[in-house]
Amino acid sequence: MKNLNVSFPITSVILSWNLLILSPVLAQVNFNSNPVGSESLSNSNVIYTPLVDQLSSQNEFPLVSSNSEPKVSQTPVQQIERLYSSSPPNLGENITNVHQLEDVTSDDWAYEALRNLVEKYRCISAFPGRNFRGNRAMTRYEFAVGLNTCLQSIRRSIESLNNKFPQQEDLVVIERLQAEFATELQNITAKIDKVSQRVNFLQEHQFSPTTVLRGIGLWDVTTAFGDKKAVSPESHSDEELKENLTLSAATILIFDTSFTGKDRLRTQVVAGNINSLGSNVTGTEMTLLVGGINTNNNVRLGSLFYQFPIGKRGIISIAPVADFPTRIFPVFNPVSAISNFGAVSPIYSFAFGSGGIIYYNLTDNLAAGITYLTTSASKVKEGLFNGQYTVLTQVSYTPSEQIGVAFTYGHYYAPEPGATINITGSKGSTFAQLPFGESTATSSDAFGLQFTYKLSSKLILGGWLSYFNAKAEGSPSVSGLNGYAGSQADIWSWAFTAFLSDLGKAGSQLNFVFGMPPKVINNDIFEREDRDTSLHFELSYSYPVNDRISITPGFFVITNPEHNAENSPIWMGLLRTTFIF
Repeated sequence: MKNLNVSFPITSVILSWNLLILSPVLAQVNFNSNPVGSESLSNSNVIYTPLVDQLSSQNEFPLVSSNSEPKVSQTPVQQIERLYSSSPPNLGENITNVHQLEDVTSDDWAYEALRNLVEKYRCISAFPGRNFRGNRAMTRYEFAVGLNTCLQSIRRSIESLNNKFPQQEDLVVIERLQAEFATELQNITAKIDKVSQRVNFLQEHQFSPTTVLRGIGLWDVTTAFGDKKAVSPESHSDEELKENLTLSAATILIFDTSFTGKDRLRTQVVAGNINSLGSNVTGTEMTLLVGGINTNNNVRLGSLFYQFPIGKRGIISIAPVADFPTRIFPVFNPVSAISNFGAVSPIYSFAFGSGGIIYYNLTDNLAAGITYLTTSASKVKEGLFNGQYTVLTQVSYTPSEQIGVAFTYGHYYAPEPGATINITGSKGSTFAQLPFGESTATSSDAFGLQFTYKLSSKLILGGWLSYFNAKAEGSPSVSGLNGYAGSQADIWSWAFTAFLSDLGKAGSQLNFVFGMPPKVINNDIFEREDRDTSLHFELSYSYPVNDRISITPGFFVITNPEHNAENSPIWMGLLRTTFIF
C-alpha cells in the first residue's frame, strides 16, 4: 500500500482500521473452490460388521466431548445447522462511544483517532467483550472488508439529511483508498455473492433442517480359489472349491438427526446382495469378507440408536436395533481391512444387538466404557436379560499422540450359540466359535489387549492379543461325543497390523494384516481342540479417485484353514469400489 500524506482526520482512518475487523470468523474466511458444507469422507473402516454404521475413520485416538465423538468425529448436523441458519453471523458489538472499548483508554496514542472515527462515521465494531485488540495484525482482505463496511456507513450518512456531511478532504482520501483497494473490494463482493448463492441453493435443496442424509454404495468383484473346501479336524471332504468371479453391490443410507446440536438420532437402512464368501463357499468362516450385506436386495433397517453427551467428556448411546461397541470404543486398529478377521479384534465381535453404550474420558489420556448388548431384546420369552447377551468393558490409555493402549473384558452368554452370535463373532475355526456345539448353552469370559503405535505421520502400527475362556453351561452332545456341564475351553488369537498413508496419492491407504484367527488351544472335550495353526496374511490398497469415489483392490490367504494342516491354503480376492454421497 502507498504512503498517504493526509491530514490528521484522515490518518485516523488508517491508524484505527483494526476496529473495522468485524469478526475473527468473517476475517478468516477461507475462500476456496470447495462447495460450502462439503465433507471429505474416506472409506477407511467403512464396514467391519454385518451391518454398517461408520462412514469414516481418521486413524486418531478419540477424545469424547460434548462436541466430538470418538472415531466418529462427525458433526454434520451441527455443520448443516450453522450453514442453513438464516440469521447473519455474529459481527461483533456496535460501538457508539469510544469509552465503550474495554481495552482502550484516554492515554492511548490513538485514542483521539478512534474517537474521531466513532463520532464522525460510526462504522466500527468491537470484538466480543467490547475489546479493541489494536495490536492485532491484519491482512489486505481484512482491510478491504472493513473499508467496505465504512463506505456503506458513509454512504448512509450522505443520503441522510439528519447527518452532517463528511469533510471534503476525508472524501478525497476515501476515494483514493477505494481506488487502491478496488480489486480486493471487487473480489470480496464477488465471493460473498457466491457464498450467498450457495447458501440459498442449499436452503432450497436441503433434505431437512434437522436431518442429514448420507450414504455409501459398494460394488464388489470377488473371488475365492484353492484346491478343496476346508473341513474341521477329524473330518473328511473331497468337495472342490470352485473358482467363481462374482459381481455384487450394496447400498447404505444413513439419516442423522439432531435435536440439540450435540445429540444424534441415527436411522440406517441397508440393501444389497453381497456374499461374504464364508463357509457355504469355502468351508470355513476364516474367509469371511467385511461388508457382506446380503438382504436379497430388500430394504431393511440396519441400525437405530440415539446418543447424547454426558457433561463435556462422556457419551451415552441407547439402541433398540443393532448397535456395537466399536462404534464408540476405540479399537486401536489403524487398518481398513477387507477381511472380517482383520477389521477388529475378536474381543469386540461377540458384542452386538440392542442395548446401551457408555464411554467417558476420565482425563485427557484415560477413558473407560461399558456396554450391554443382546440379540434377544425383542423376544417375548427372553427379552433383555434372559437370552443371549454380552457385557463389555474397556479402559483406554493414550499417554501421547503416538501411543494408544486398551484393555478390554467381556462376559458372554448364549442359550444356543449356533442360532445367534457365537463366542468369537464368526471369527476363527468352527471349534473356536462353538467349542461345545451349536445347541449347548455356553458362557465365556474374554480378555483383550489392543495397541497402536504411530511411527510417523504416515506409518502406524497396531495389534491385539485376545483370550477366551469358554464354559459349557449345559451337558454338551456334539457329533456323538458326550461331554459334561462345566467343560471349559481356552481360545487364543493375535494379530499385527500396519497402515501406510499417502502412498502414490494423498488420501491413499496401504493396509497389512498378519495374525492367527481364534484357535482352541485346550478343550475338555478333546475331540474339539484345534491341532494345527492357521495364519492369516492380508494386503489391500485403497486409492481415492476423488473425494467421493475410492477403489480398493486386495487379497488375503489362509494357511491350514480351520487350523487343519490337511486343508490346502485358500486365497480370497476383492476389488471394491466405494461411492460416498
